[in-house]
Amino acid sequence: MFRRSTVPLAWRNLTENKVRLAASVAGTAFAVTLMLMETGFRGALLDSMVAVIRHLDGELFLIPRALYTLAVPLPFPRGRLELARGFDDVRSGSAFYVETRRSRWRSPLDGLPRRIRVVAYPPAEDTMDLDALRRSRDAWSRPKTVMADALSRPGKLGRFRTGLVSELSGRRVEVAGTFALGPDFENEGTLVMSEENFLATFPERRGQTAGADAVNVGVLRVQAGADLRRLKAAVQAAMPEDVLVLTKPELIAKEQGFWERVAPIGTVFNIGVVMGFVVGVAICYQVLYADIADRLAEFATLKAMGYSNGWLLGVVIRQAVELALLGFAAGLAVSVVMFRWVHVATGLPMEFQPETALLVLVLTILMCVLSGCIAARQLVSADPAQLFQ
Repeated sequence: MFRRSTVPLAWRNLTENKVRLAASVAGTAFAVTLMLMETGFRGALLDSMVAVIRHLDGELFLIPRALYTLAVPLPFPRGRLELARGFDDVRSGSAFYVETRRSRWRSPLDGLPRRIRVVAYPPAEDTMDLDALRRSRDAWSRPKTVMADALSRPGKLGRFRTGLVSELSGRRVEVAGTFALGPDFENEGTLVMSEENFLATFPERRGQTAGADAVNVGVLRVQAGADLRRLKAAVQAAMPEDVLVLTKPELIAKEQGFWERVAPIGTVFNIGVVMGFVVGVAICYQVLYADIADRLAEFATLKAMGYSNGWLLGVVIRQAVELALLGFAAGLAVSVVMFRWVHVATGLPMEFQPETALLVLVLTILMCVLSGCIAARQLVSADPAQLFQ
């Protein structure tokens, strides 16, 4: 007759002491905030490092087989791209250049040369799908001009504006206009140049013979209705061993895989999520253990009345789940503010993804339930007579 209880015992136990409740929710919210921020940083890392790739207007891409990441670009001879252009199902092919090691922008803030990413392609080919670049193609086709990312970090590079004149790797250039891309974990900002301006600024990339220019990515646009898988296999078969042919999803996955599994920074963020979970388990365990210890006599009474260990464990687990939901709500509210602050301060794409929030919610519930099960061992293993002592 005791099996049906209309009293929300778990909720009463959790909320009876308001000060303890506030401390419990704050501790859980701290762990939630830590996990959300680490997953947010991880997402910002993966999204920002493929921003350029996402804006490349093509279906197939030629890259050096030895390439690990576009942050450290490797070249291949332009002749490989010309070979791929010869396929009937290839509508067009563009050479795409990336320079990160030799490119230095003289900052108007202090006059010091700062490292900046430079990408280049023939303006008429609209290799990147950014509207600002397409509208201004005539302006940045002129000699000694660049287009600048308006979202570049101004604290290092200064604020870019149309008409600004400075130096890029010792060569005087003018900003012909701006576009919006955003920085990432490797680059403070980005400049876009025409192919001719790029080769004039970095003459070591120009080959001695036709087809020998050092290209970093070959961007292929495919005819409508073409079998992409079959075309990819055919182009790959025609390429020398030093070139790899990938679709856009494959290129994105390759780049993100490097930053998530190979680069130390990706591992650090993954460890941060694990540490947030471990910290949360420790906090929730202390909270629930202390609450059970204070209520041993009450649990002893219920046990003596015939309530089973499973029923008592269920009370503790429900209390843990309720604590998880309250802590998640508080942590989510704090994280929303923190995400916005980090985005404004760094320009990184800190955005809440539904699947990320759901993952952290599941981890939070698991964290609290695990803590509750560990804390309830003293309750389940004892007999009523001992509990009254």
